[in-house]
Amino acid sequence: MLGVVGVTVRTAGQAVDLLRGSRADGVSVLITKKIEITADAPQIPVGVDGEAVTISTPVTCTVSPGALRVWVPRARPGRPCAETPE
Repeated sequence: MLGVVGVTVRTAGQAVDLLRGSRADGVSVLITKKIEITADAPQIPVGVDGEAVTISTPVTCTVSPGALRVWVPRARPGRPCAETPE
């Protein structure tokens, strides 16, 4: 499922209230398989995996099985060494 968090903040007090997480006023948490985000601007600032980017609107987000994969090298720090055959 795709987790979508919508936030509306108009004052500093509301921004501080975000520390309450999903219980904060102005926060909507939804779960869906597809969402389209529209705006009255041609581009909107968004955060993708902690990275700040600007995306053209409308923005369509969908769930794709296997789309979020991370490839790591076999010989990487912290991985136990494979046993050598005798």
